[in-house]
Amino acid sequence: MESAIFGLRFTSNEDLEPDAGELKQFLERPKKDRGAEIHKDDLAKYVQHLKGVQEFEMRRRQGSAELDIYERKSFGVLSHSHFFSSALKSAIEQYKYHYHSFSALDFKKPRSFVRSAEEEIGRLNPKKKDDQAKIARLRDMIAQRNANIETLEKRRSQLSKELKNIAIYVRDNLIRIQKLCESSIVVLVDLQIGKEKEHQIIEDIRRHFKDEIRDYMQVGPVSRKFAENLKEEFSKLSKQLSQTVLEDVYSIARVYEQIHDHAKKFASSLDRLVLRIEAEKRTDFDEEKNVLGRVGQELILLITEYDFEIREPEDIQHKDEHERLLMTKRKEMLDHLFGLL
Repeated sequence: MESAIFGLRFTSNEDLEPDAGELKQFLERPKKDRGAEIHKDDLAKYVQHLKGVQEFEMRRRQGSAELDIYERKSFGVLSHSHFFSSALKSAIEQYKYHYHSFSALDFKKPRSFVRSAEEEIGRLNPKKKDDQAKIARLRDMIAQRNANIETLEKRRSQLSKELKNIAIYVRDNLIRIQKLCESSIVVLVDLQIGKEKEHQIIEDIRRHFKDEIRDYMQVGPVSRKFAENLKEEFSKLSKQLSQTVLEDVYSIARVYEQIHDHAKKFASSLDRLVLRIEAEKRTDFDEEKNVLGRVGQELILLITEYDFEIREPEDIQHKDEHERLLMTKRKEMLDHLFGLL
């Protein structure tokens, strides 16, 4: 379970976790006091693609025959890579929620009061009766503020640790995505070199043409011209299949490369920031808030600055039986490919 990509987050602090209502309410708040943009807008693009991947998976499990080549290729890779994950979405939502709570911690007012009160005590004369009462009252107030600061420090420590653990969780899973993409590209290269499945599918097409000639022979004699035309059509379809398989494998490998590079880029940036968090002495709150804010910015960029689209090299029309046969075999090849992956 710990090695699954975006599996359970075992390091989460359940005492800090918001319930569904609290999280929803937060995500629908404006990001700034007078701005129109709300927190969940940061996740809009990612959520849209996540829904697309989930719908594809549901249709695939149901054995839907309506999946076209584009869907099989693009959503097949996106689904297999695990980049689009409800767990990643949840982790980033919770990071935003906890960072908002962290940023709202106010150490300045109680610390400022303690400094002012201590300066005031320094100006008072402890031998005077009136000043003695003031000093006692100020010391009680200082003790209260110090207790508040201690509570804030405890809250700060808990939130900081939770934010760091979310960053580590995302970083570690991005590294797993990198490795998955690397192994997938190896599979695609081996498939293209071996061509066993491609040869098998071409043999299937050959048998289809033989059966076609046999069917015609049962009706009457088959002319030499007809047989030569079928042979030429078989050769044409075989070459077309090899070409489309090559294009499919290349375009799929290209998307794995894009996902790999994207995951690597943000795993590296998160790793650097996590090291900074771990190196902090926890003395300067503003500096810690700045580093944790940088992590939050990287997480938003992770789910907004990507482009994993697959462009079709050509638009294949299904004009006749043979072209429909080619499309069927192409889909069979893609099913085999993703089965290997």
